[in-house]
Amino acid sequence: MVASHTSVPRWPTTDPGIDESGRAFAVMAFGGEAAGVAADWCERIRALARPVWVRRSERADEDALAALADRLRLVNVGWRLLLAGPEIDVLRAHAVALDGGALDAELRILVTDDRRRRVRCAHCAATTEADVRPDERLRCSGCGRTLVVHAHVSRVHAAYLGSAE
Repeated sequence: MVASHTSVPRWPTTDPGIDESGRAFAVMAFGGEAAGVAADWCERIRALARPVWVRRSERADEDALAALADRLRLVNVGWRLLLAGPEIDVLRAHAVALDGGALDAELRILVTDDRRRRVRCAHCAATTEADVRPDERLRCSGCGRTLVVHAHVSRVHAAYLGSAE
């Protein structure tokens, strides 16, 4: 049974819209399903005659995350970030944004898929990707222990907590 107290984000699964008070925007889309959402966002932003930086990628890989970190160094007051894609990718980009000084109020997020997760081992700190849900088990890719996936997400590590039974 999943814990009643959780740090698991409740990401929107329908378009949260754009914050029209934004003065400049960045849009990141991960995977094919998010591409249409990002295109709609960009169309609405351009209709506001506001600058928009766009990055599309299949995954939140090191190149995409480095591009976001670089963009964060250039932002000013009034900047907004819109993220769309699978939770596993959105969570990683969200962590980079927070690390770069972004505030939750400056972000809009849409999750297109929440089946795959990153699970950080409490014992060896390895991160394992798998199709698991909280309270399910997986084998740690680092130490080999069987981990229980907890309903706890680290915003810093962009991963769910896993610990031995």
